[in-house]
Amino acid sequence: MMRVVSKTHVGLVRENNEDTLLVREPYLFAVADGMGGYAAGEIASRSTIKAFEAATYSLRHEQEEQNVIKVLQEAFAKANAHVYKMAVSNDKYKGMGTTMTALYLPGNGEAYCCHIGDSRLYLYRNGQLRQVTRDHTFVADLQEQGKITREEAFVHPQRHILLQAMGVDEEIQSDCLHFSVEPSDRLLLCSDGLSDMLRDREIADIIGTEDLQQAADKLLEQSLDNGGRDNVSLILIDLTAQGEEGCNG
Repeated sequence: MMRVVSKTHVGLVRENNEDTLLVREPYLFAVADGMGGYAAGEIASRSTIKAFEAATYSLRHEQEEQNVIKVLQEAFAKANAHVYKMAVSNDKYKGMGTTMTALYLPGNGEAYCCHIGDSRLYLYRNGQLRQVTRDHTFVADLQEQGKITREEAFVHPQRHILLQAMGVDEEIQSDCLHFSVEPSDRLLLCSDGLSDMLRDREIADIIGTEDLQQAADKLLEQSLDNGGRDNVSLILIDLTAQGEEGCNG
């Protein structure tokens, strides 16, 4: 059985934690990073995760790739509509929104990811770290066009400008991906409070050299040591641990 460790921290600058995690072992995970001013961001991420989870009840009955992706996309659309309605109907929630990156693991060697914003899913395999999701940001577009490097993107002053988020517009276009996983893989879902503080090589070094609990602790600790300018949230999944119970910390 896989092992899972999840962690969230307010960081060193923010007064409240606007991140929300979904850990429904062993198959559904998500991270949402809210925005929109004091308390509203927290409500946006929590409400989005709750609405998304409620809309995924039929996932376990689906086997075909196109049907799984359809359920995930529809769940994203329903969650978006729910939060958008909250934002437009209440002045104190005006302008609120959230990122969301979700991972579904049906347990058959396949994985599905649905995603909006700049929270991320990483895959660690055979010593190599790969960012599975593509950030919906102005800077990611510049990088894709070859105008800046990944290192320049990491320090770019406009790196937090989102091009898409949940709850901001009536209609969304989520990215849904399907890929295979191997028994030796590790998967990392995180908010940008982690990925803004740690370069890929730092993440890879930590994930690759520690046991799961130590790796999760170290990812959080290093994010704080490097500045902790935002809330830091992560879900770290190890597919290698057979017969061990999952744990959350």
